[in-house]
Amino acid sequence: MAQDRLTLARLIGSRLCHDLISPIGAIANGMELVALSGAPQSPELELINASVAGATARIRFYRIALGMSSGEQRLGASELRRILDDYYRDTRLRCTWELIEDAPRNEVQAAFLALLCLGTALPLGGTMQVQHSAQAGWTVQASGQLRLEPALWEMLNGAKPPEDLEPAQVQFAMLPECTSALHRQLHHHKSEDQLTISF
Repeated sequence: MAQDRLTLARLIGSRLCHDLISPIGAIANGMELVALSGAPQSPELELINASVAGATARIRFYRIALGMSSGEQRLGASELRRILDDYYRDTRLRCTWELIEDAPRNEVQAAFLALLCLGTALPLGGTMQVQHSAQAGWTVQASGQLRLEPALWEMLNGAKPPEDLEPAQVQFAMLPECTSALHRQLHHHKSEDQLTISF
């Protein structure tokens, strides 16, 4: 994926997230008005509320992971923890954002893409953590029962994306391009029950 195609992919991701967040936000506002009206809660309303919350969490996550990014923009640690808590709430995965300082959005994007890559290796669930230091750079680690698809992980070593790459696997194609744009060297390492991506 050439740099101009990466930009196009980011623009598409940003457009989709931007266009979807407004109607989903309107539904959320409508549900709040229903609650304020004193209408009794029902399984149907609870299902709608849960679905809206889940959709909002995914869009906020994907807006960072797949959308446009800039090093001039910075994201706060507390906001990122909320996004990750919401995104992984009803899944078998748990993620800890261990940074306490704000971080450049383009670097956070690479970390979020790394989380998406690691998530594919934990089909039975597990834990993930994101760390950063000035000396070591970014480290994103997963722990659990690991299952890797070698062809996907070879893309992090520079292999071209396969022709049958699925939408759910696009992070493996985007992450090397993002780290290249950051002028960072991308590495991944696997042990028996841990998998680490660093850049």
